[in-house]
Amino acid sequence: MYSAKVISLQLKEVERNPCFSTGPVGEDLYHWEAIITGSKGSPYENGVFKLDIHFPLDYPFAPPRVMFKTKVYHPNVNTYGNIFLKMQRTLFVEEIARIYVENRAAFETTALAWTVEHAGGA
Repeated sequence: MYSAKVISLQLKEVERNPCFSTGPVGEDLYHWEAIITGSKGSPYENGVFKLDIHFPLDYPFAPPRVMFKTKVYHPNVNTYGNIFLKMQRTLFVEEIARIYVENRAAFETTALAWTVEHAGGA
């Protein structure tokens, strides 16, 4: 299956990236788990964020479904952990996006508090 070949090649590529770890859950090539560490200098610094990734059978022609398992305060992630992608109609969580634009300090304070509480950052 073409999608399995593409996923296998991408797994080899991402295994070289030190910023995150990811891979299949058991033997299921279409279901991955990932761990991302927050970027230095961001409100997510030192946070450890877990994600769940499901690849459709027609991947790469259809995007994977990616969800944060760790709560994160971000304009592109809703309360269920769903990530808004550019190809979707809605690109952001409106209230968080508004705070991000209108009061960046308040956004960063809340994002840091969520990172400390839910992702072990500090």
